[in-house]
Amino acid sequence: MFSFLRPWSAGKVSRPGVPRGHGMPGHRGVMVVGHGTADPVGADETRQVAERVGGLMPGVAVELGFLEVIGPTIGDAVAALAARGCSEVVVAPLLLFAAGHARQDVPEAVREAAAAAGVRAAQAEPLGCHEAVVRLAAARRREAVVGLRPVPDAETVLVVIGRGSSDPTAREQLSAFVRATRPTQSRVELGFVAAARPSLDEALAAAVRGGGARRVVVQPHLLFRGHVEEQVTAAVARGRQEHPEVEWVQAARLGADPLVAQAVVDRAAATSFVG
Repeated sequence: MFSFLRPWSAGKVSRPGVPRGHGMPGHRGVMVVGHGTADPVGADETRQVAERVGGLMPGVAVELGFLEVIGPTIGDAVAALAARGCSEVVVAPLLLFAAGHARQDVPEAVREAAAAAGVRAAQAEPLGCHEAVVRLAAARRREAVVGLRPVPDAETVLVVIGRGSSDPTAREQLSAFVRATRPTQSRVELGFVAAARPSLDEALAAAVRGGGARRVVVQPHLLFRGHVEEQVTAAVARGRQEHPEVEWVQAARLGADPLVAQAVVDRAAATSFVG
């Protein structure tokens, strides 16, 4: 039986690197689901997070499966867990928000794989506004301006860019996350690389519209390196060329940070089976 749990419950953060009681029975394993990318660095970052999850859950079988592009596939990972003696699988998606992949693509792939392997599966929530991810995003923003000349918050515009989704709640979810990071800038713009509005270019144009911005901090809210981040970097480069009077700063992606792995562990540990 496959169950999809509602998003946005808060997770309690443990100190990274310190295993905590996961309370999982021995017959239950965890499948970390990565989106999948042709970028070798992004793929390796996904594997690093899965390995960290395994380290934080001693005694629990953990496998990695990718939704698309590269392997092992979700079917491969479920089969591997079944071969290791797991009759129940917690599906822990490395996805930031509840959108098409989390609500449709991953559940469909898992249903098929679970049926083929003869196991039960329950899907954990996406990372969303988990405290560890919120803390990491705020840290990435601070790191981006370390060593730069001071610029007042009133003259700084923060632009947060999401991957984008046709899901009508995409903007609401990104906005809620940004609020959770407690930005100090008086102006905050949101944008998306694909599907949702405002677009990436629209958000950057809004940041400099009307003047008054001495610094624009562009923060791609992305987990791992890939084509989407490349598009953000290219857009920031265009901004520097078109508006050289403005200081353009790009924050780093979240990456394979221990806090990402801790958030995945918390989401997995909080997942229950229905029926």
